[in-house]
Amino acid sequence: MTYINTLCADVGTVNCPCPLAETGDCLICSRLSGKEQCDCGWAGVCIYNEYIQNDSIIRNRRQNGETPILKKTWYGSDLLVLVLKVTKGFALKAAQPGSFVFLKAKGKSDFSNVPVSVMRADPERGRLYLALKIISGKTKSIAEEERSLILRGVYRNGLLGKGTQGIVEDAGIRKGTQGIVEGAGIRKGDRQGSGIDADRRRWLIVTKGVGFAPAANLIRWADGKVDLDLLIDTEKVNEEIIMDHMQELIQNGGMNVRIEKGSLAQMTEAFGKERSKKRKALLAGKYDADQYDRIILLTSDYYIKTLAEYMEIPAEKLVFSNNFRMCCGEGICGACGQIDETGCVSKMCKCKTANPREL
Repeated sequence: MTYINTLCADVGTVNCPCPLAETGDCLICSRLSGKEQCDCGWAGVCIYNEYIQNDSIIRNRRQNGETPILKKTWYGSDLLVLVLKVTKGFALKAAQPGSFVFLKAKGKSDFSNVPVSVMRADPERGRLYLALKIISGKTKSIAEEERSLILRGVYRNGLLGKGTQGIVEDAGIRKGTQGIVEGAGIRKGDRQGSGIDADRRRWLIVTKGVGFAPAANLIRWADGKVDLDLLIDTEKVNEEIIMDHMQELIQNGGMNVRIEKGSLAQMTEAFGKERSKKRKALLAGKYDADQYDRIILLTSDYYIKTLAEYMEIPAEKLVFSNNFRMCCGEGICGACGQIDETGCVSKMCKCKTANPREL
């Protein structure tokens, strides 16, 4: 069994080298993973050199810190939105797509940590908005707190897939740029006559349940630079929270976003009935993968795998939520280990890519 990682989420950041360097388990540096020669292929600042020059000490560990609760809003009996007071720098980091944090109640051990996607970060006021589904003991203890919580972060890889790098590129493109659309696998000719602006990127975001939380953060970060089709399955989430956080974001942000609500269960059922003669059934007929630069699936693994297959989404377009088990967030405990068909193990609290077929 071999540990692999095509790209670590922390490499080249202030959190690198991370605690894995101390245990000889670095996912990038061959010297810090037990080899005598350098064959990492990393083109950035040498991780081994940084570690040695820091006296073999991890200088920038993510630390638990107490943070005040500014507001609590309940949506039904099991969905809670927390507004926390954080530093402006912390909020700025948390505004990046795919950001998540670990949260626990005061006095609880690290066994009570809960990974929570960032729904909104407000760097100007130093506020963090988190949506929490109350399920069992860990989340119940968080919900019972009224004054403060213990926060750790920011973690970066809440979004996986080869299309994640394209998200950054898409939002940086200005209208009128020539030749960029072809680089995303979409030719200008494919869009002519379809009503789509060939010079703007277009995303499809599909959410189910609290998957709307990272979607809200992503839409705010995109800041109107892309056109968005947003399909929301509201089966396991209170529609009021969507109205409060999605509609306000879109109406006040001047963004070109189309929202539709639907049942993924019914759509995938239609896929199954049509599969024998044509895989692109109901959803694929309405949302054609060829018409989007990125397709972002913030759902359970079942729907990520099903939609990716039936819509025939190219790997370079696909982005999906990181639903793997998280415990320590640093790759030390192994709870997030994913074994592929060749026996290689990826630590999914660090990885930036994954194969949807192996979910």
